[in-house]
Amino acid sequence: MNYKIILTAFVCVLLSCTKSEPVDPSGGSGSNNNGGGNGGGNHSTDTFAIFHILKGQNYAVENDYSICSLKVLKFKAIFDSSCIYTNADPENQADINKLYGFSDSMTLHHVNSARFGWNWMNGQIHIHAYCYVSTVRMYKELGTVPLNKESDYSIDILPGKYIFTLNGKKDTMLRSSMDTIVAGYKLVPYFGGDEPAPHDMQIKVKVTEMR
Repeated sequence: MNYKIILTAFVCVLLSCTKSEPVDPSGGSGSNNNGGGNGGGNHSTDTFAIFHILKGQNYAVENDYSICSLKVLKFKAIFDSSCIYTNADPENQADINKLYGFSDSMTLHHVNSARFGWNWMNGQIHIHAYCYVSTVRMYKELGTVPLNKESDYSIDILPGKYIFTLNGKKDTMLRSSMDTIVAGYKLVPYFGGDEPAPHDMQIKVKVTEMR
């Protein structure tokens, strides 16, 4: 069966859910060059896409679940002062928001996926590797990044593992598939966690390699 047909069906279900109720696409708390740097369509390597998450929402306005097939994802991202926030419940401050990545193995992303996550803690943006591996959620802090400056991110796809790189620092996360490529759909910025965005936020992303 053609994996694109399967994924297209998944995407249709996901989009219908987002229109009817605020489903958390991470599954819980904390390409064919289809969709890259500019929020949809063929990606640009010289401009940043701006993803907007509005007050009281979880999803970025530009969310689209574009289908992708790839071996590596590299991008730059910029957080600004709009990403400074305080959760209503202090226990939720450590929840991991989502930055950018993909689902894997022709499954929904709370089954198999890899992406970078982030949160605002102790006066800094903390970056995490964030994966679902056969429905098991796994995450690991990778470091911090400054506001208003570009940082470099990449995920390399290998049999049985992902290699996450943040500004040159590498770490490895488990992967369920032994394939050498990902067949899935793109995952863009998302706030949550248990709470929606307390105010309007924006994150800039520029895909530099997606193959």
